[in-house]
Amino acid sequence: MISSFCVFLPGTLCDERIFQYQLREFPNHAVIDLRHSDSIEEMLELVRKLPQKKMTLIGFSMGGHVAQEFAIKYPERVEKLVVIAASGEGYPPEEKKLVLDTLPALEKGKFTGITDKRLKDYLAPASYENLEIRNTIHAMAGADAKEVYLRQLKATLERRNISADLQKVTLPMLYVAGEDDKIVLPSAIERTAKNPKNAKFESLNDCGHFVPLEQPGILNMILLDFIS
Repeated sequence: MISSFCVFLPGTLCDERIFQYQLREFPNHAVIDLRHSDSIEEMLELVRKLPQKKMTLIGFSMGGHVAQEFAIKYPERVEKLVVIAASGEGYPPEEKKLVLDTLPALEKGKFTGITDKRLKDYLAPASYENLEIRNTIHAMAGADAKEVYLRQLKATLERRNISADLQKVTLPMLYVAGEDDKIVLPSAIERTAKNPKNAKFESLNDCGHFVPLEQPGILNMILLDFIS
């Protein structure tokens, strides 16, 4: 039986549908909408304003970074921390430069979400062949994909390396990676999980970046075991 109140934090261009298979298992929950926040601070404030004194945070990708920052800033509010497909190593300099270089073109051009071609980098081969997964990712982007993407990109561009701060956090932590993730490498996630003594690391086979959609059954078992 899960008594903890679970707060789900979606990733870039994601909404509650990224956690559709998890929400069924955790009826006592809230999903935070991060699509309209202009900074990490605004995202943290959305969580802080929740009435619950204690909660379990479950963050995916960008939401995983927000979850870690919240646990560092407000450890007294967090019962347990789950970070999926995110590390604590901050924005890689080469990736940041690439984003900054492409930002002007993105602002002028048309953007409707991650293309099918680009999704090959995000998904494990078997997941890519699953049309339902691809359709869900496209649907989550929404009609305002460009506006949301630019907002979230700028909000998280300065995300810092929080590995040292995480060592001071004493609450139970779980880090989950997809073995085929080319966006946030499993090795980076494992390095983050090695620092805090109270952190566990799980790596899922046949799984890319979109862990909650690609391996929902295994992820749910891991979450239930960790949170209960």
